[in-house]
Amino acid sequence: MVYTHRFFDPTGTMMGSSPRFDMYGCDFGWGRPVAARSGRANKFDGKTSLYPGREGGGSIDAELTLTPDNMAALEEIEELWAAVTPDTPEKKP
Repeated sequence: MVYTHRFFDPTGTMMGSSPRFDMYGCDFGWGRPVAARSGRANKFDGKTSLYPGREGGGSIDAELTLTPDNMAALEEIEELWAAVTPDTPEKKP
């Protein structure tokens, strides 16, 4: 479920971090983590979470939470697909 919060300025930015937690270096016996995600709680329209990328070398993994209508609108932006899609013959998935 994605909520629409009215508590915050829609143009505002909130930031948080835990730079000392090596989320991809932890191994609890199941192997190296495949991805980092924020979980099910506190999901609201426009929430963006950025994590150090699993590949290292300055890469970034991004998690974006949107309402279905906003996600559909985002998926129609060709410039976005060009920026986030590897160079392949296919246009978009």
